[in-house]
Amino acid sequence: MTDNVTTFQIPPVEKSILVPCAPDRAFRAFTAEIGQWWPLSTHSVAQGQARGVAIEPRIGGRVFETDAAGGESDWGRVLEWAPPHRLVMTWHPGRTAASEQTVEINFVAEGADTRVILRHHGWENLGIEAARARDLYNNGWDMVLAGRYGDFCKQLR
Repeated sequence: MTDNVTTFQIPPVEKSILVPCAPDRAFRAFTAEIGQWWPLSTHSVAQGQARGVAIEPRIGGRVFETDAAGGESDWGRVLEWAPPHRLVMTWHPGRTAASEQTVEINFVAEGADTRVILRHHGWENLGIEAARARDLYNNGWDMVLAGRYGDFCKQLR
């Protein structure tokens, strides 16, 4: 008897935004300054108690938030650190590392501006929650990337 289990691949979330700064500045804004624009009150583990978010600038570095009591929640790990062109990290805020997805961000010069391209994939690791999580992130990345990060970059002029 054979096992006729079919697995479905869930398409990645792909987002793109043009920001009015050079790739090195766009990369620094996304990584070193993430705590200045990330919407912690709504998009974090601790929500109203969240106080910061950081990306450690190296392969293997942590992506994590801190809360008002000094506690930390891991969001993922840096897989690729290639400033000012590319950042790849695992992603599992509020979940175990076994459920991690991958977020890739590329920074491509377009004249004096930078095209920031985000690709979030690996939804299958979430099991039965995968399709719902993908839909939530599809909307969430619009607000986070195009809204908060994009608005932050506009102020860098």
